[in-house]
Amino acid sequence: MTLKPADAKLLRTALGRRSRKDVRRVFKLARDHSDKTLLSAALPAPKKAPKPKGDPLVRELEQTLKPIMGPSQEKADLLIEHIAKKYKRKLAYEPKGLADAARQLRTKFSDDQISAGAKSLVSHLSKLYGGSDGVV
Repeated sequence: MTLKPADAKLLRTALGRRSRKDVRRVFKLARDHSDKTLLSAALPAPKKAPKPKGDPLVRELEQTLKPIMGPSQEKADLLIEHIAKKYKRKLAYEPKGLADAARQLRTKFSDDQISAGAKSLVSHLSKLYGGSDGVV
């Protein structure tokens, strides 16, 4: 039985500068082990999928507060002030951004309460400053 020229070329490419002893060892391994075992030993391990970055609550807050124009620190200040009024509590937090605000608010409120507060803040601001009442 002879090899096709393409198969012979593939073998020469794969085993090119190996000694006869090494090539015989490779063929013996191929006879003794399954394809799955050989491929897992020869090929690199598949890469793991990257983890999503950041906290899901912070990402939700960023999306919810996107209509508010301004830096993240101002949005965080507005959110804390609004939640304090809504739940009638005094909150002396001074966050540096939305992530810091979420971290500080989690000590007193649940994630659902924080996201509901952000949504009500946006609706409150749109009622105050929204241009829905047009002049006819």
